[in-house]
Amino acid sequence: ETEQLLHDARHNPHFAEMMRDRGYNEESWAYGETLLLQAKTAGNIMEKADAAKLGATNTYERKREQIWKHSRILAKTCETLFQGKTKWLGELGLHGKRKDGNGTSQISKPRKSAKFDTVVAWQRHLYEAAQTNTQIASILAANGFPGETLTQAASNVEALVQVHHRQEQAKATCMQRRRERDAAFKTLIQWLRCAQRAAELATEM
Repeated sequence: ETEQLLHDARHNPHFAEMMRDRGYNEESWAYGETLLLQAKTAGNIMEKADAAKLGATNTYERKREQIWKHSRILAKTCETLFQGKTKWLGELGLHGKRKDGNGTSQISKPRKSAKFDTVVAWQRHLYEAAQTNTQIASILAANGFPGETLTQAASNVEALVQVHHRQEQAKATCMQRRRERDAAFKTLIQWLRCAQRAAELATEM
């Protein structure tokens, strides 16, 4: 609609003359063209931000899934190897209760769908305990989890935190770009409606 109106103003002398009588001169049309360009630009920028957000989200979800699988396998291995060793399972965050006898909260294995910070806190705790308790580390090394594997897994958790941060930034940027796009189109539409109303009045005269 805006492009058609601007086209008529530029290429239809009769229309341009009628609109000039309503106060729409060269400066008015140039302003409309600027608003149209700003709206299109804001729309393109928002589309790019949306694509960046989608890419960041896909990367985050893929890495989170990979790291969750590894930590889950380690947890199940520990539960099997250390069955009955309540103290060790407690150190690893693999006890079955959320609170100890004194009512103090303890870290325990969260659900996959738990909040990101909760899952990461547990994974950090699991890998740290698996490496710092030499007896646990020794048994795990003999059962498919050597020290370098645990170190790499712990490093992957920290990398995931950074990926999550980038995803959150991409989401925030996308929201901001969407607001900017909406504001640009709102201003354009307001100008367009006024110009259309002026055109209607001009043709009625």
